[in-house]
Amino acid sequence: MDWLQIISAIGIGALLTKVLDIVWLQRSIRESEKRKWLRDQRLRVYSKLAEEMFSMGKSFNTREDAFAGYALAAEAILLSDDDKLSADIEHFFTMLSNIYAEGAKADDDPTRKPEDHLEGAYNKVVAESRRLVKELRKSLHKKT
Repeated sequence: MDWLQIISAIGIGALLTKVLDIVWLQRSIRESEKRKWLRDQRLRVYSKLAEEMFSMGKSFNTREDAFAGYALAAEAILLSDDDKLSADIEHFFTMLSNIYAEGAKADDDPTRKPEDHLEGAYNKVVAESRRLVKELRKSLHKKT
């Protein structure tokens, strides 16, 4: 009779261990894998976005066309959990396209802005690109 109690205790222990594995451990592993996948995707997409921001639209030719910038930013916006960062990324490509269009105007164009205005706008876009890359980096390192 003592053997029967020992064997049943071992069986119940094994059963409880398996239930804990199924209920708690598997869920924990799934969540960990999801976080790792999201972090890897963000790193891949944010790296391309940072490259484009630092090159001022030259790497992927987004400076001539804001919509090309939006297309590049779309994946980053989908992966971001920060609405302000998403809006700022979109706004950046609008600013970049606008300043490039303004700078590409002919010298005799009456709507062309003065050089000091363009230089100030350029400095603003450069500063915004640096700020956004810092925000992207923070987003990558944020605990989820």
